[in-house]
Amino acid sequence: MSIENKEEVMIEVRTATEQGGDLAEQVRAIVTNALVARRVDVDSLRAVMSATVDGVGAGLAARGGEATDALRDAVRGLDQAVARSVHALQLAMDEARGEGRHFSETELRETVDAVRSSEEELMRTLREASEKSQGWLKTSLTDLVDHMRRAGTDTGGQARAVLETLNNRLGATASGSGRDAAEAVSLSGRRLSEVASGILRGLADAIDARKQ
Repeated sequence: MSIENKEEVMIEVRTATEQGGDLAEQVRAIVTNALVARRVDVDSLRAVMSATVDGVGAGLAARGGEATDALRDAVRGLDQAVARSVHALQLAMDEARGEGRHFSETELRETVDAVRSSEEELMRTLREASEKSQGWLKTSLTDLVDHMRRAGTDTGGQARAVLETLNNRLGATASGSGRDAAEAVSLSGRRLSEVASGILRGLADAIDARKQ
């Protein structure tokens, strides 16, 4: 993701935070749109999360005074969006398998690593933001990170569910007993991320339709 792209995400989030409203939903939509416009992979997740948290911090600072509830809502929206991107990655793999496309052990391991790191990337982003913040925002971010580590996150819960499926497939591929090992047609990691981005858009559209 380019610096310009990150700046766009940060500005959108900052503006939404300054204006108030349903911040969880607004942040979820902004993060989802940013990931759909790129690819659902670790690098994109890391960049979007960092830009989002920076935007939230800037928006809350512009509002003035403490806004712990707004901060919590914004982080909840970010967590939900990242969790859905992880779910979209699994659905992309399921879709590919249904079309007769399968994965090498290397590709599966890369996907497992990406899913496994999703929650830690979220927590790292929030922790780094708290370290460079001051006053009530620093305290609130630190408390929020501690709470999320104890209570868990939507991202972590989704990641664990996906990892169970991916690890089973990885075991079958490594042992040579699964269809993945025998199938010659493979789906590249880049193509997988592109498919996942499309599925993520579909998930977001379906959720929006139900709300309307």
